[in-house]
This record gives sequence, structure tokens and C-alpha cells, in this order.
Amino acid sequence: MSEVGRLARYLLIPRVAAPVLTLVALRADPPAVALLLGALSGLNLLALRFWTRLPHGRLHLLLDQVLALGVLGVVGSGTPMVLYLMASGVLAGLTYRARPVLVAGILTSLTYGGFLMLRAGYVPGEIDLHTTITLPALLLGAGPAGVAVRRLLVRQERTATQLWKLRRTHAVREERLRVARDLHDSLTKDLHGVWLLSRTLRAALERGDQDSVREAAGVIGETAQGLAGQSRMVIRGLRESGPAVGGLVEALHERAAGVSAGHQLAVEIQAHEVDLDDASRNVLLMVASEALHNVVKHARARTVTLTLAARADAVVLEIEDDGVGFAITPGFGPGHYGLLGMRERAARSGGEFAIRSAPGDGTRVRLTLPVRRSPVPARGEAFLHRARVSRA
Repeated sequence: MSEVGRLARYLLIPRVAAPVLTLVALRADPPAVALLLGALSGLNLLALRFWTRLPHGRLHLLLDQVLALGVLGVVGSGTPMVLYLMASGVLAGLTYRARPVLVAGILTSLTYGGFLMLRAGYVPGEIDLHTTITLPALLLGAGPAGVAVRRLLVRQERTATQLWKLRRTHAVREERLRVARDLHDSLTKDLHGVWLLSRTLRAALERGDQDSVREAAGVIGETAQGLAGQSRMVIRGLRESGPAVGGLVEALHERAAGVSAGHQLAVEIQAHEVDLDDASRNVLLMVASEALHNVVKHARARTVTLTLAARADAVVLEIEDDGVGFAITPGFGPGHYGLLGMRERAARSGGEFAIRSAPGDGTRVRLTLPVRRSPVPARGEAFLHRARVSRA
């Protein structure tokens, strides 16, 4: 049921109460009027119970108003039945179109004024400012007020529907971007690593270097096993959503070792342990992995330095290499999906991403993330990691 239908049902409650209160005021005298009021209250109880099944047309509006005015003429304008007519006007405004509601309101006000002047009913109303001016104005305005409320509720429902559609479209777009980032940051770069390792394996086979062959084959096997696990995570829509295992520095060591395996690259890590929430930890590790893969894939660097520093309200990750560098284009240009992904991850976490590079001058990537929890005390001196593997 819509909000208009719910409000219409609520307006049936005073229509049930008004005949009962009038019955109490008349003290069941005469019995015929008491029977009429009881029947009217019972009809509204049935309407309250079966509101959605009732037909709503102009004829029903006319019959309802005629019945209510007839009862008012019998019991008098000084009874609570006036509240019944007001509730009926608002209910009519919620249910019917504006023109018949306005006509019904005018007729109701005129009829009420006639009953008042004729002193009709068992309890005639007092002729004063309230009964001759205020009540007729309220009876006349009840219908238009119901129409205005109905239009407002309909507009609100329409706006809510449009907002829901926009949110659904935005959610689909965000999901597509998430899947694209996951595929790029996990499967794509590791597949490229497998390709590079296959070249190393082929070169080692041509040289007859069995030790290098075994090492490269082992790394390829481990990478393939990791790819299988990452593909399952992408399919399930997960992205390292499980509880963090081990410290952040340990995870950075593992990422650096996995990226530099099979490549002649020295990776130096200088970092103090920092306590981050799972989302910030995941963003930091993803950006670190992507930056290191870019170094291996494009930079032709010999050394890369990874620094993790904690501030009072933020944690800063810097990755700097001594490679060939490149010219940064506005918006990173087409094809730089890794850089776009790193910037999007930082923005979604409320952080900042910056990159500095120039041809022949290396590259420095900087990620700043807000810290929601205070950094834990450092575990001794800064951790240092170096990994160097011969590359064919």
C-alpha cells in the first residue's frame, strides 16, 4: 500500500470515533439515532478493515457526503459529527480528483451553514464566530488540504523511486569499477608476471641452468596457485575481506618478495608497524602491489625503496624507484588503468594519491590515508627488506 493509502486509512479512525462520541453526547436518546450512529461507526470500521478492496468513485464520494450530512442534520451541528465531516473532506482529497472534492466541500459548507441557521438537530450549534466562520472555512478547506497532501506524497514517492533507480545505477557502475580494479590489480598483473617468468624459464633451459629452471618453475607454480585463489575471491565479490593475518609490515614484505621474485631488483622497505582497519590496510597493500608491479613491468629499475610512515592522523606510503620514468599526462591518459585504480582506491578511502615522474628521473608514488585508530608503538627499529634475484 502506498503512503497515500496508509494516510487515508488513518483518517478512517476519527470517522469511527466521531459517531461514538456523538452517541455518548446524546446518551443513546432517541434509540433510532443511536442505531444510526452505531451503523455509521460500524461501516467505517469495515472500511478501515477492507480499505484496499473498496471501490472509489465520484458516486461513492457523493453518497458518503450525503449520508454524513443527513446524520449531522438529525443529531445537530453542535455534536462531534462536525469532526466526521472534516475527516471526510481530507479523506476525499486523498482519494478523488480536485474538482469533485472542491464541489463537495462547497456543498458541505453551505449545508452545514443551513443546519446552523435553522437550528436543526437534537444538539444545535451555538451561533458565534467559531461556528459561523471557522468551522465552515475548515469544512471548505479540508478537501483541498487532502488534495495538496496527496500530491505531495505522490511527488515524494516519485522522487524516492527516481532516487532508488539512481542508486541502483550507481551501484552497478561501482561494481563494474570494482571488478575492473580487482581484475587489474590481481589477475592481470600476476598473469604478466607468469609471462615474464616463462621467459626466464626458457632462457634458463637454453643455458642448461637447472637451478634457475627449478627456481623459476617453483615461482610459476606458486603464482598460479595464488591466481586460482584470487579468481575465487573475485567471483565471490570479495577482496581480501577476511580478517587480516599478520602485521602490515609482514604483508608488505610478502608482496615485495612476490613481485621481485625472478627479477634483478632490490626492494628496500623501511616501515614501522601501524594498526589500520581492514579497508585501509587493503587499500594500502593494493596500491603497494600495483606500484611495485609497475616498477617491474615498465621502469627497468635496479632499486626501489618503500617507506611507510605514521603520523598523528594519517599514514603515508611512498614507493620510489631509480628507473627510466615517464611523462605524466593529465588524467593519466588511456591505458594507465593501474594509476587510475590507485587514485580511485585512495579517493574512496578519503585519502590522497600523488605521483611524480619524468623521463630518466625515476618515479615516486605517494599514498596518504587517514587513520581511524591510533598507530601502535613501533616494534623496535625500522624493518628492512632486500630481495635480489637474477633476471635473465
